[in-house]
Amino acid sequence: MSPNAPHHPDKLVGTQWTAVDPEEGRRHWQVLERSGDKALLRAVLDGVTHELPWRDLRDRARWTPGWY
Repeated sequence: MSPNAPHHPDKLVGTQWTAVDPEEGRRHWQVLERSGDKALLRAVLDGVTHELPWRDLRDRARWTPGWY
């Protein structure tokens, strides 16, 4: 993916992300849904959900596309 991905929010659902600085061991996340400017992510580790502006996923200091 390019450094500024994701470009189109409609393609986010089902994508996988790795938190660069994981909190409480929650490193891998999957996008469950997108509503407006928000994306709902679920932690693979324990199923905890987190909502954030989808554009935050462009910040490579915090998120990388895929699971590493």
